[in-house]
Amino acid sequence: MSDMVATSTPKGAVPISFGTDGVRCFGWFHAAHLPKRESGVVLCRPAGYEGTCAYETYTQLAEQLALAGYAVLRFDYHGTGDSAGSDTDPDRLRAWLESIKSAVAEVRRLANVSRISLFGVRLGATLAARAATELGGVENLVMWAPCVTGRAFTRELRASGLERSLALGAAEPDGLEALGFTYTAQTLLELNTLDCQRVEMPPAARVMIIGRDDLPIEGPLPSLYSKLGASTSYVVLPGYSNMIVEPHEGNVAHETIRAIIDWLNSTPVPLYFTPKAQTPDIPTGLDSVFDGVRETPLIFGPEDNLFGILAQPAQVTTDKRQSETAILMLNVGTNHRVGPNRLYVKMARAWATRGYGVLRFDLAGIGDSRSAAGYSSNRLYSKGSTLDVQAAIDCLVGHGYKRFVVMGLCSGAYVAFHTALADPRVSAQILMNPRRLEWKEGETLQSAMQISYKSTHFYKRALLDIGVYRRLLRNDVDVRGIAGRIRVLIQARIARAVTRLVSRSPSEEDVLANVKLLSAKGTDTLMIIGAEDDGLDYIEFHLGSRGSRMRGIPNFKMAFVEGSDHTFSNSDSQNLVINIVQEHLDKVVLDNLE
Repeated sequence: MSDMVATSTPKGAVPISFGTDGVRCFGWFHAAHLPKRESGVVLCRPAGYEGTCAYETYTQLAEQLALAGYAVLRFDYHGTGDSAGSDTDPDRLRAWLESIKSAVAEVRRLANVSRISLFGVRLGATLAARAATELGGVENLVMWAPCVTGRAFTRELRASGLERSLALGAAEPDGLEALGFTYTAQTLLELNTLDCQRVEMPPAARVMIIGRDDLPIEGPLPSLYSKLGASTSYVVLPGYSNMIVEPHEGNVAHETIRAIIDWLNSTPVPLYFTPKAQTPDIPTGLDSVFDGVRETPLIFGPEDNLFGILAQPAQVTTDKRQSETAILMLNVGTNHRVGPNRLYVKMARAWATRGYGVLRFDLAGIGDSRSAAGYSSNRLYSKGSTLDVQAAIDCLVGHGYKRFVVMGLCSGAYVAFHTALADPRVSAQILMNPRRLEWKEGETLQSAMQISYKSTHFYKRALLDIGVYRRLLRNDVDVRGIAGRIRVLIQARIARAVTRLVSRSPSEEDVLANVKLLSAKGTDTLMIIGAEDDGLDYIEFHLGSRGSRMRGIPNFKMAFVEGSDHTFSNSDSQNLVINIVQEHLDKVVLDNLE
Protein backbone atom coordinates (compact mmCIF):
# COMPACT_ATOMS: atom_id res chain seq x y z
CA MET A 1 0.00 0.00 0.00
CA SER A 2 1.26 3.46 -0.83
CA ASP A 3 1.97 6.06 1.79
CA MET A 4 -0.74 8.66 2.31
CA VAL A 5 -0.44 12.35 3.04
CA ALA A 6 -2.68 15.37 2.98
CA THR A 7 -3.65 16.86 -0.35
CA SER A 8 -2.10 20.24 0.35
CA THR A 9 1.24 21.31 1.75
CA PRO A 10 1.08 21.56 5.58
CA LYS A 11 3.02 23.96 7.72
CA GLY A 12 5.72 22.31 9.81
CA ALA A 13 4.67 18.68 9.68
CA VAL A 14 3.32 16.14 7.20
CA PRO A 15 0.67 13.51 8.05
CA ILE A 16 1.76 10.11 6.74
CA SER A 17 0.72 6.47 6.74
CA PHE A 18 3.41 3.79 6.86
CA GLY A 19 4.10 0.20 7.71
CA THR A 20 2.97 -3.10 6.23
CA ASP A 21 -0.56 -3.79 5.05
CA GLY A 22 -1.12 -5.84 8.20
CA VAL A 23 0.30 -3.22 10.57
CA ARG A 24 -0.65 0.16 9.10
CA CYS A 25 0.14 3.22 11.20
CA PHE A 26 -0.71 6.90 11.04
CA GLY A 27 1.84 9.50 12.07
CA TRP A 28 3.34 12.94 11.57
CA PHE A 29 6.74 13.52 10.02
CA HIS A 30 8.49 16.70 11.18
CA ALA A 31 11.29 17.57 8.76
CA ALA A 32 14.45 18.93 10.36
CA HIS A 33 15.00 22.67 10.19
CA LEU A 34 18.34 23.96 8.99
CA PRO A 35 21.02 23.25 9.78
CA LYS A 36 19.87 19.63 9.68
CA ARG A 37 21.47 17.05 11.96
CA GLU A 38 22.19 13.59 10.60
CA SER A 39 19.87 12.07 13.19
CA GLY A 40 16.23 11.00 13.44
CA VAL A 41 14.03 10.75 16.53
CA VAL A 42 11.00 8.44 16.89
CA LEU A 43 8.48 9.30 19.61
CA CYS A 44 6.73 6.27 21.15
CA ARG A 45 3.43 7.09 22.86
CA PRO A 46 2.18 5.81 26.21
CA ALA A 47 -0.68 3.31 26.09
CA GLY A 48 -4.40 4.00 26.52
CA TYR A 49 -5.55 6.94 28.60
CA GLU A 50 -2.00 8.15 29.24
CA GLY A 51 -1.43 8.44 25.51
CA THR A 52 -4.42 10.78 25.23
CA CYS A 53 -3.17 12.92 28.10
CA ALA A 54 0.37 13.22 26.70
CA TYR A 55 -0.66 14.15 23.13
CA GLU A 56 0.17 17.85 23.36
CA THR A 57 3.51 17.17 25.08
CA TYR A 58 4.51 14.83 22.25
CA THR A 59 3.42 17.36 19.63
CA GLN A 60 5.40 20.19 21.16
CA LEU A 61 8.43 17.97 21.74
CA ALA A 62 8.37 16.99 18.05
CA GLU A 63 8.14 20.61 16.96
CA GLN A 64 11.03 21.68 19.18
CA LEU A 65 13.21 18.75 18.10
CA ALA A 66 12.61 19.67 14.44
CA LEU A 67 13.59 23.26 15.17
CA ALA A 68 16.80 21.89 16.73
CA GLY A 69 17.66 20.11 13.47
CA TYR A 70 16.30 16.60 14.08
CA ALA A 71 13.98 14.71 11.75
CA VAL A 72 11.10 13.48 13.92
CA LEU A 73 8.29 10.97 13.57
CA ARG A 74 5.46 10.83 16.11
CA PHE A 75 2.86 8.17 15.45
CA ASP A 76 0.09 5.92 16.71
CA TYR A 77 0.72 2.20 17.18
CA HIS A 78 -1.46 -0.13 15.14
CA GLY A 79 -4.88 -0.36 16.81
CA THR A 80 -4.49 3.01 18.58
CA GLY A 81 -5.21 6.64 17.73
CA ASP A 82 -5.72 7.27 14.01
CA SER A 83 -3.95 4.07 12.94
CA ALA A 84 -5.74 1.06 11.49
CA GLY A 85 -6.92 -1.73 13.76
CA SER A 86 -8.52 -2.11 17.16
CA ASP A 87 -7.40 -2.73 20.73
CA THR A 88 -9.23 -6.08 20.61
CA ASP A 89 -7.16 -7.35 17.66
CA PRO A 90 -4.83 -10.27 18.45
CA ASP A 91 -1.08 -9.98 19.02
CA ARG A 92 -1.12 -6.40 20.31
CA LEU A 93 2.39 -6.41 21.78
CA ARG A 94 4.01 -7.64 18.58
CA ALA A 95 1.95 -5.14 16.55
CA TRP A 96 3.12 -2.26 18.75
CA LEU A 97 6.76 -3.31 18.51
CA GLU A 98 6.48 -3.71 14.74
CA SER A 99 4.90 -0.25 14.62
CA ILE A 100 8.00 1.21 16.29
CA LYS A 101 10.33 -0.65 13.94
CA SER A 102 8.34 0.58 10.93
CA ALA A 103 8.53 4.13 12.28
CA VAL A 104 12.31 3.84 12.57
CA ALA A 105 12.55 2.57 8.99
CA GLU A 106 10.29 5.38 7.80
CA VAL A 107 12.24 8.20 9.45
CA ARG A 108 15.44 6.72 8.02
CA ARG A 109 13.88 6.70 4.56
CA LEU A 110 12.26 10.12 4.68
CA ALA A 111 15.18 11.96 6.27
CA ASN A 112 18.04 9.87 4.89
CA VAL A 113 19.59 9.52 8.35
CA SER A 114 21.53 6.63 9.85
CA ARG A 115 21.53 7.64 13.54
CA ILE A 116 18.34 6.95 15.49
CA SER A 117 17.04 8.01 18.91
CA LEU A 118 13.87 6.78 20.62
CA PHE A 119 11.72 8.58 23.20
CA GLY A 120 8.88 7.24 25.30
CA VAL A 121 6.75 7.98 28.35
CA ARG A 122 5.53 5.24 30.69
CA LEU A 123 4.69 2.09 28.67
CA GLY A 124 5.89 3.96 25.59
CA ALA A 125 9.35 4.00 27.18
CA THR A 126 9.10 0.28 27.96
CA LEU A 127 8.11 -0.52 24.38
CA ALA A 128 10.86 1.75 23.04
CA ALA A 129 13.45 -0.11 25.13
CA ARG A 130 12.27 -3.52 23.87
CA ALA A 131 12.17 -2.33 20.25
CA ALA A 132 15.63 -0.77 20.59
CA THR A 133 17.00 -4.06 21.90
CA GLU A 134 15.48 -5.98 18.98
CA LEU A 135 16.65 -3.41 16.43
CA GLY A 136 20.16 -2.87 17.75
CA GLY A 137 22.24 0.17 16.89
CA VAL A 138 19.98 2.75 18.56
CA GLU A 139 22.10 5.68 19.59
CA ASN A 140 19.96 7.40 22.25
CA LEU A 141 17.00 6.30 24.34
CA VAL A 142 15.00 8.72 26.51
CA MET A 143 12.71 7.02 29.04
CA TRP A 144 10.35 9.31 30.96
CA ALA A 145 8.77 7.62 34.00
CA PRO A 146 9.22 4.17 32.43
CA CYS A 147 7.22 1.15 33.54
CA VAL A 148 10.04 -1.19 34.54
CA THR A 149 7.84 -4.19 33.77
CA GLY A 150 4.63 -4.74 31.85
CA ARG A 151 3.34 -6.66 34.85
CA ALA A 152 3.56 -3.50 36.96
CA PHE A 153 1.59 -1.64 34.29
CA THR A 154 -1.20 -4.23 34.27
CA ARG A 155 -1.35 -4.12 38.07
CA GLU A 156 -1.88 -0.37 37.86
CA LEU A 157 -4.67 -0.89 35.35
CA ARG A 158 -6.43 -3.34 37.66
CA ALA A 159 -5.96 -0.99 40.62
CA SER A 160 -7.28 2.05 38.76
CA GLY A 161 -10.72 1.53 40.25
CA LEU A 162 -12.29 2.08 36.84
CA GLU A 163 -11.77 -1.33 35.29
CA ARG A 164 -14.41 -3.93 34.64
CA SER A 165 -14.15 -7.55 33.59
CA LEU A 166 -14.83 -8.17 29.92
CA ALA A 167 -17.88 -10.18 28.93
CA LEU A 168 -16.11 -11.74 25.94
CA GLY A 169 -17.07 -15.31 26.61
CA ALA A 170 -15.19 -18.18 28.14
CA ALA A 171 -12.19 -17.64 25.89
CA GLU A 172 -11.50 -14.22 27.41
CA PRO A 173 -12.28 -14.51 31.15
CA ASP A 174 -9.43 -12.31 32.33
CA GLY A 175 -9.56 -9.35 29.97
CA LEU A 176 -10.46 -5.94 31.33
CA GLU A 177 -11.54 -2.46 30.41
CA ALA A 178 -9.60 0.23 32.24
CA LEU A 179 -9.68 3.99 31.90
CA GLY A 180 -11.75 3.68 28.73
CA PHE A 181 -9.56 1.19 26.86
CA THR A 182 -9.80 -2.56 26.31
CA TYR A 183 -7.06 -5.03 27.16
CA THR A 184 -7.85 -8.59 26.15
CA ALA A 185 -6.59 -11.57 28.12
CA GLN A 186 -3.97 -12.17 25.42
CA THR A 187 -2.80 -8.56 25.56
CA LEU A 188 -2.42 -8.71 29.35
CA LEU A 189 -0.42 -11.94 29.14
CA GLU A 190 1.82 -10.40 26.48
CA LEU A 191 2.37 -7.25 28.55
CA ASN A 192 3.44 -9.42 31.47
CA THR A 193 6.42 -10.59 29.40
CA LEU A 194 7.85 -7.04 29.19
CA ASP A 195 10.73 -6.49 31.59
CA CYS A 196 13.36 -3.79 31.08
CA GLN A 197 15.65 -5.57 33.54
CA ARG A 198 15.84 -8.89 31.68
CA VAL A 199 18.49 -7.80 29.20
CA GLU A 200 22.07 -8.80 28.55
CA MET A 201 23.02 -5.61 26.76
CA PRO A 202 21.79 -2.02 27.04
CA PRO A 203 19.01 -0.97 24.66
CA ALA A 204 21.04 2.03 23.41
CA ALA A 205 24.52 3.49 23.61
CA ARG A 206 23.20 6.38 25.72
CA VAL A 207 20.16 6.27 27.98
CA MET A 208 18.44 9.16 29.73
CA ILE A 209 15.92 8.20 32.42
CA ILE A 210 13.63 10.95 33.71
CA GLY A 211 12.01 10.31 37.06
CA ARG A 212 8.47 11.26 37.97
CA ASP A 213 8.19 14.60 39.75
CA ASP A 214 5.31 13.23 41.86
CA LEU A 215 7.11 9.98 42.77
CA PRO A 216 10.89 10.54 42.51
CA ILE A 217 12.12 6.97 42.93
CA GLU A 218 15.18 6.10 40.87
CA GLY A 219 14.43 2.42 40.42
CA PRO A 220 16.80 -0.27 39.10
CA LEU A 221 17.29 0.82 35.48
CA PRO A 222 19.97 3.57 35.77
CA SER A 223 22.46 1.37 37.61
CA LEU A 224 21.63 -1.68 35.49
CA TYR A 225 22.17 0.07 32.16
CA SER A 226 25.37 1.65 33.45
CA LYS A 227 26.73 -1.76 34.45
CA LEU A 228 25.89 -3.06 30.99
CA GLY A 229 28.00 -0.32 29.43
CA ALA A 230 25.54 2.38 28.44
CA SER A 231 26.26 6.03 29.20
CA THR A 232 23.31 6.49 31.55
CA SER A 233 21.91 9.56 33.26
CA TYR A 234 19.06 9.80 35.74
CA VAL A 235 17.34 13.06 36.56
CA VAL A 236 14.03 14.14 38.05
CA LEU A 237 12.41 16.85 35.95
CA PRO A 238 9.04 18.62 36.21
CA GLY A 239 6.04 17.90 34.05
CA TYR A 240 4.88 14.33 34.58
CA SER A 241 2.18 15.10 37.14
CA ASN A 242 0.82 17.94 34.98
CA MET A 243 0.95 15.81 31.82
CA ILE A 244 -0.97 12.69 32.85
CA VAL A 245 -4.22 14.51 33.61
CA GLU A 246 -7.31 15.35 31.57
CA PRO A 247 -6.04 17.20 28.47
CA HIS A 248 -7.84 20.47 29.26
CA GLU A 249 -6.15 20.52 32.68
CA GLY A 250 -2.64 19.66 31.52
CA ASN A 251 0.41 21.83 31.01
CA VAL A 252 3.46 21.17 28.86
CA ALA A 253 6.79 21.19 30.71
CA HIS A 254 8.93 23.30 28.39
CA GLU A 255 11.85 23.03 30.84
CA THR A 256 11.87 19.26 30.46
CA ILE A 257 11.58 19.44 26.67
CA ARG A 258 14.59 21.74 26.65
CA ALA A 259 16.55 19.35 28.89
CA ILE A 260 15.79 16.40 26.58
CA ILE A 261 17.00 18.33 23.54
CA ASP A 262 20.13 19.50 25.36
CA TRP A 263 20.90 15.89 26.32
CA LEU A 264 20.47 14.70 22.73
CA ASN A 265 22.67 17.56 21.54
CA SER A 266 25.41 16.38 23.91
CA THR A 267 25.92 13.10 22.07
CA PRO A 268 29.73 12.64 22.11
CA VAL A 269 30.15 11.79 18.41
CA PRO A 270 31.03 14.01 15.45
CA LEU A 271 28.02 16.12 14.43
CA TYR A 272 27.43 16.49 10.71
CA PHE A 273 25.13 19.31 9.70
CA THR A 274 23.54 19.49 6.27
CA PRO A 275 23.36 23.11 5.15
CA LYS A 276 20.74 22.35 2.50
CA ALA A 277 17.60 20.41 3.21
CA GLN A 278 16.55 17.71 0.78
CA THR A 279 12.86 17.39 0.01
CA PRO A 280 11.63 14.13 1.56
CA ASP A 281 10.34 11.53 -0.87
CA ILE A 282 6.70 11.70 0.21
CA PRO A 283 4.01 11.02 -2.42
CA THR A 284 0.97 13.28 -2.14
CA GLY A 285 -2.78 12.88 -2.54
CA LEU A 286 -3.01 9.22 -1.49
CA ASP A 287 -5.55 7.64 0.89
CA SER A 288 -5.38 4.75 3.32
CA VAL A 289 -7.85 1.87 2.86
CA PHE A 290 -8.54 -0.85 5.44
CA ASP A 291 -11.48 -2.78 6.90
CA GLY A 292 -13.91 -1.38 4.33
CA VAL A 293 -13.03 2.25 5.11
CA ARG A 294 -11.08 4.84 3.15
CA GLU A 295 -9.43 7.55 5.28
CA THR A 296 -8.12 10.79 3.86
CA PRO A 297 -6.20 13.40 5.89
CA LEU A 298 -7.43 16.92 5.16
CA ILE A 299 -5.76 20.26 5.79
CA PHE A 300 -8.18 23.15 5.36
CA GLY A 301 -9.36 26.49 6.72
CA PRO A 302 -8.61 30.07 5.70
CA GLU A 303 -4.97 29.69 6.77
CA ASP A 304 -4.65 25.92 6.17
CA ASN A 305 -4.28 25.52 9.92
CA LEU A 306 -7.10 23.03 10.53
CA PHE A 307 -6.63 19.27 10.33
CA GLY A 308 -8.99 16.33 10.20
CA ILE A 309 -9.41 12.83 8.81
CA LEU A 310 -12.32 12.05 6.50
CA ALA A 311 -13.61 8.49 6.75
CA GLN A 312 -15.60 7.21 3.78
CA PRO A 313 -16.75 3.80 2.54
CA ALA A 314 -13.99 2.07 0.62
CA GLN A 315 -16.51 1.20 -2.10
CA VAL A 316 -18.83 3.79 -3.67
CA THR A 317 -22.29 3.48 -2.14
CA THR A 318 -25.40 3.27 -4.32
CA ASP A 319 -27.49 5.40 -1.91
CA LYS A 320 -26.92 9.03 -2.89
CA ARG A 321 -28.54 10.27 0.33
CA GLN A 322 -25.85 8.56 2.36
CA SER A 323 -22.99 9.37 0.01
CA GLU A 324 -23.98 13.05 0.06
CA THR A 325 -24.35 13.23 3.85
CA ALA A 326 -21.35 14.14 6.03
CA ILE A 327 -21.09 13.92 9.80
CA LEU A 328 -18.71 16.36 11.53
CA MET A 329 -17.34 15.20 14.90
CA LEU A 330 -16.29 18.03 17.23
CA ASN A 331 -13.63 17.87 19.97
CA VAL A 332 -14.49 16.85 23.50
CA GLY A 333 -12.70 19.42 25.63
CA THR A 334 -9.12 19.48 24.39
CA ASN A 335 -9.02 15.77 23.50
CA HIS A 336 -7.71 15.57 19.93
CA ARG A 337 -9.89 14.28 17.12
CA VAL A 338 -9.84 10.57 18.14
CA GLY A 339 -12.11 11.51 21.05
CA PRO A 340 -12.03 10.20 24.61
CA ASN A 341 -11.33 6.45 24.73
CA ARG A 342 -10.81 6.60 20.93
CA LEU A 343 -14.60 6.80 20.70
CA TYR A 344 -14.69 9.08 17.64
CA VAL A 345 -12.50 6.73 15.60
CA LYS A 346 -14.81 3.80 16.35
CA MET A 347 -17.87 5.88 15.49
CA ALA A 348 -16.42 7.32 12.29
CA ARG A 349 -15.38 3.94 10.89
CA ALA A 350 -18.68 2.29 11.84
CA TRP A 351 -20.74 4.95 10.08
CA ALA A 352 -18.38 5.15 7.09
CA THR A 353 -19.03 1.47 6.38
CA ARG A 354 -22.73 2.42 6.23
CA GLY A 355 -22.03 4.86 3.40
CA TYR A 356 -21.68 8.19 5.25
CA GLY A 357 -18.75 10.55 5.14
CA VAL A 358 -17.44 11.26 8.64
CA LEU A 359 -14.92 13.99 9.40
CA ARG A 360 -13.23 13.91 12.79
CA PHE A 361 -11.20 17.09 13.07
CA ASP A 362 -9.51 19.40 15.52
CA LEU A 363 -10.74 22.90 16.30
CA ALA A 364 -8.08 25.61 16.15
CA GLY A 365 -5.52 25.19 18.94
CA ILE A 366 -6.44 21.57 19.69
CA GLY A 367 -4.51 18.49 18.56
CA ASP A 368 -2.98 19.07 15.14
CA SER A 369 -4.92 22.21 14.25
CA ARG A 370 -2.04 24.32 15.43
CA SER A 371 -2.53 27.90 16.57
CA ALA A 372 0.05 30.56 17.36
CA ALA A 373 -2.05 31.55 20.36
CA GLY A 374 -2.31 27.97 21.59
CA TYR A 375 -5.47 26.92 23.39
CA SER A 376 -7.01 27.95 26.67
CA SER A 377 -9.62 25.95 28.56
CA ASN A 378 -11.58 29.20 28.77
CA ARG A 379 -12.28 28.73 25.05
CA LEU A 380 -13.96 25.36 25.45
CA TYR A 381 -17.32 27.14 25.29
CA SER A 382 -16.64 29.71 22.59
CA LYS A 383 -19.00 30.58 19.75
CA GLY A 384 -15.89 31.53 17.81
CA SER A 385 -15.25 27.82 17.30
CA THR A 386 -18.28 27.68 15.01
CA LEU A 387 -16.13 29.40 12.38
CA ASP A 388 -13.84 26.36 12.36
CA VAL A 389 -16.84 24.06 11.87
CA GLN A 390 -18.10 26.22 9.02
CA ALA A 391 -14.64 26.00 7.41
CA ALA A 392 -14.90 22.21 7.70
CA ILE A 393 -18.31 22.31 6.02
CA ASP A 394 -16.83 24.44 3.22
CA CYS A 395 -14.11 21.81 2.79
CA LEU A 396 -16.65 18.99 2.63
CA VAL A 397 -18.72 20.87 0.06
CA GLY A 398 -15.61 20.71 -2.11
CA HIS A 399 -15.65 16.93 -1.67
CA GLY A 400 -19.21 16.68 -2.98
CA TYR A 401 -21.22 16.60 0.24
CA LYS A 402 -24.58 18.39 0.35
CA ARG A 403 -26.05 17.58 3.77
CA PHE A 404 -24.31 18.08 7.09
CA VAL A 405 -24.78 16.62 10.54
CA VAL A 406 -22.81 18.17 13.43
CA MET A 407 -22.20 16.16 16.55
CA GLY A 408 -20.22 16.44 19.75
CA LEU A 409 -19.92 15.24 23.30
CA CYS A 410 -19.89 17.64 26.28
CA SER A 411 -18.23 20.88 25.09
CA GLY A 412 -18.36 19.50 21.53
CA ALA A 413 -22.17 19.46 21.87
CA TYR A 414 -22.06 23.18 22.70
CA VAL A 415 -20.11 23.96 19.51
CA ALA A 416 -22.40 21.71 17.46
CA PHE A 417 -25.51 23.42 18.86
CA HIS A 418 -24.29 26.92 18.06
CA THR A 419 -23.09 25.89 14.63
CA ALA A 420 -26.59 24.58 13.89
CA LEU A 421 -28.01 27.93 15.01
CA ALA A 422 -25.51 29.91 12.91
CA ASP A 423 -25.28 27.90 9.67
CA PRO A 424 -28.39 26.92 7.66
CA ARG A 425 -26.39 24.19 5.90
CA VAL A 426 -26.60 22.08 9.07
CA SER A 427 -29.47 19.64 8.58
CA ALA A 428 -29.15 17.78 11.87
CA GLN A 429 -27.32 17.81 15.18
CA ILE A 430 -26.42 15.04 17.61
CA LEU A 431 -25.69 16.27 21.13
CA MET A 432 -24.17 13.79 23.60
CA ASN A 433 -24.08 14.45 27.35
CA PRO A 434 -24.02 18.27 27.06
CA ARG A 435 -23.23 20.05 30.31
CA ARG A 436 -23.81 23.47 28.80
CA LEU A 437 -25.58 24.73 25.69
CA GLU A 438 -25.36 28.37 26.72
CA TRP A 439 -22.48 30.35 28.16
CA LYS A 440 -22.57 33.74 29.77
CA GLU A 441 -19.68 36.17 29.77
CA GLY A 442 -17.58 35.89 32.90
CA GLU A 443 -18.38 32.23 33.62
CA THR A 444 -15.63 29.69 34.16
CA LEU A 445 -15.34 25.91 33.89
CA GLN A 446 -15.89 25.73 37.65
CA SER A 447 -19.36 27.26 37.32
CA ALA A 448 -22.25 25.42 38.93
CA MET A 449 -23.38 23.20 36.09
CA GLN A 450 -19.80 22.09 35.35
CA ILE A 451 -19.18 20.47 38.73
CA SER A 452 -18.94 16.75 37.97
CA TYR A 453 -21.30 14.60 40.01
CA LYS A 454 -23.94 12.04 39.14
CA SER A 455 -27.46 13.08 38.17
CA THR A 456 -30.06 13.70 40.88
CA HIS A 457 -31.95 10.67 39.50
CA PHE A 458 -28.93 8.57 40.43
CA TYR A 459 -28.89 9.91 43.99
CA LYS A 460 -32.62 9.34 44.43
CA ARG A 461 -32.20 5.69 43.43
CA ALA A 462 -29.12 5.39 45.64
CA LEU A 463 -31.25 6.19 48.71
CA LEU A 464 -32.87 2.76 48.27
CA ASP A 465 -29.48 0.98 48.36
CA ILE A 466 -28.46 -0.21 51.85
CA GLY A 467 -24.81 -0.21 50.73
CA VAL A 468 -24.92 3.59 50.40
CA TYR A 469 -25.63 3.95 54.11
CA ARG A 470 -22.66 1.75 54.96
CA ARG A 471 -20.48 4.03 52.82
CA LEU A 472 -21.95 7.04 54.61
CA LEU A 473 -20.89 5.60 57.94
CA ARG A 474 -17.35 5.13 56.57
CA ASN A 475 -17.32 8.73 55.25
CA ASP A 476 -16.87 7.39 51.71
CA VAL A 477 -19.58 9.65 50.28
CA ASP A 478 -18.99 13.32 49.42
CA VAL A 479 -22.16 14.47 51.18
CA ARG A 480 -21.13 18.13 51.24
CA GLY A 481 -20.31 18.18 47.54
CA ILE A 482 -23.53 16.42 46.52
CA ALA A 483 -25.61 18.71 48.75
CA GLY A 484 -23.85 21.71 47.26
CA ARG A 485 -24.72 20.63 43.73
CA ILE A 486 -28.38 20.07 44.63
CA ARG A 487 -28.44 23.47 46.33
CA VAL A 488 -27.05 25.12 43.19
CA LEU A 489 -29.73 23.44 41.07
CA ILE A 490 -32.46 24.73 43.38
CA GLN A 491 -30.97 28.23 43.31
CA ALA A 492 -30.84 28.14 39.51
CA ARG A 493 -34.51 27.20 39.29
CA ILE A 494 -35.47 30.03 41.65
CA ALA A 495 -33.38 32.52 39.68
CA ARG A 496 -35.03 31.44 36.43
CA ALA A 497 -38.50 31.82 37.94
CA VAL A 498 -37.67 35.33 39.10
CA THR A 499 -36.28 36.24 35.67
CA ARG A 500 -39.47 35.04 33.97
CA LEU A 501 -41.57 37.19 36.29
CA VAL A 502 -39.52 40.26 35.42
CA SER A 503 -39.25 39.59 31.66
CA ARG A 504 -41.46 37.28 29.61
CA SER A 505 -39.29 37.39 26.49
CA PRO A 506 -36.66 34.62 26.22
CA SER A 507 -33.02 35.64 26.31
CA GLU A 508 -30.61 35.07 23.43
CA GLU A 509 -29.14 32.15 25.37
CA ASP A 510 -32.50 30.49 26.15
CA VAL A 511 -31.87 26.81 25.43
CA LEU A 512 -35.52 25.75 25.15
CA ALA A 513 -36.37 28.59 22.77
CA ASN A 514 -33.35 27.82 20.57
CA VAL A 515 -34.06 24.08 20.41
CA LYS A 516 -37.62 24.88 19.37
CA LEU A 517 -36.32 27.40 16.83
CA LEU A 518 -34.12 24.75 15.22
CA SER A 519 -37.04 22.32 15.19
CA ALA A 520 -39.25 24.87 13.45
CA LYS A 521 -36.52 25.41 10.82
CA GLY A 522 -36.46 21.67 10.13
CA THR A 523 -33.12 20.98 11.82
CA ASP A 524 -33.25 17.55 13.40
CA THR A 525 -31.97 17.14 16.99
CA LEU A 526 -30.95 13.90 18.66
CA MET A 527 -29.85 14.14 22.29
CA ILE A 528 -28.08 11.14 23.79
CA ILE A 529 -27.84 11.31 27.57
CA GLY A 530 -26.30 8.96 30.08
CA ALA A 531 -29.06 8.12 32.55
CA GLU A 532 -26.70 8.83 35.46
CA ASP A 533 -24.72 11.68 33.86
CA ASP A 534 -24.69 15.01 35.68
CA GLY A 535 -25.55 16.69 32.35
CA LEU A 536 -29.03 15.18 32.64
CA ASP A 537 -29.86 17.70 35.38
CA TYR A 538 -28.81 20.53 33.08
CA ILE A 539 -30.90 19.28 30.15
CA GLU A 540 -33.93 18.66 32.34
CA PHE A 541 -33.52 22.10 33.88
CA HIS A 542 -34.08 23.58 30.41
CA LEU A 543 -36.19 20.99 28.57
CA GLY A 544 -38.15 19.42 31.42
CA SER A 545 -38.09 15.92 32.86
CA ARG A 546 -37.05 13.52 30.10
CA GLY A 547 -37.52 16.42 27.64
CA SER A 548 -41.19 16.92 28.51
CA ARG A 549 -41.18 20.55 27.32
CA MET A 550 -40.32 19.30 23.83
CA ARG A 551 -43.10 16.71 23.82
CA GLY A 552 -45.01 16.87 20.56
CA ILE A 553 -42.38 19.07 18.91
CA PRO A 554 -41.20 17.57 15.59
CA ASN A 555 -37.56 16.90 14.68
CA PHE A 556 -36.53 16.20 18.28
CA LYS A 557 -35.62 12.99 20.08
CA MET A 558 -33.92 12.07 23.34
CA ALA A 559 -32.25 8.72 23.95
CA PHE A 560 -30.93 7.49 27.29
CA VAL A 561 -27.98 5.18 27.92
CA GLU A 562 -27.94 3.17 31.15
CA GLY A 563 -24.73 2.16 32.89
CA SER A 564 -22.48 4.67 31.17
CA ASP A 565 -20.18 7.40 32.38
CA HIS A 566 -19.81 10.88 30.91
CA THR A 567 -17.65 9.81 27.95
CA PHE A 568 -19.26 6.39 27.34
CA SER A 569 -15.97 4.73 28.22
CA ASN A 570 -17.12 1.09 28.39
CA SER A 571 -17.58 -0.91 25.19
CA ASP A 572 -21.24 -1.74 25.85
CA SER A 573 -22.27 1.91 26.06
CA GLN A 574 -20.09 2.80 23.06
CA ASN A 575 -21.73 0.14 20.91
CA LEU A 576 -25.16 1.25 22.06
CA VAL A 577 -24.46 4.90 21.17
CA ILE A 578 -23.08 3.91 17.75
CA ASN A 579 -26.24 1.91 17.04
CA ILE A 580 -28.56 4.66 18.31
CA VAL A 581 -26.98 7.21 15.99
CA GLN A 582 -26.87 4.81 13.06
CA GLU A 583 -30.55 3.92 13.37
CA HIS A 584 -31.46 7.58 13.79
CA LEU A 585 -29.54 8.59 10.67
CA ASP A 586 -30.94 5.72 8.61
CA LYS A 587 -34.58 5.96 9.70
CA VAL A 588 -35.13 9.60 10.62
CA VAL A 589 -32.55 12.05 9.35
CA LEU A 590 -32.20 10.67 5.84
CA ASP A 591 -35.97 10.38 5.44
CA ASN A 592 -36.28 14.07 6.30
CA LEU A 593 -33.46 15.02 3.94
CA GLU A 594 -34.92 13.50 0.78
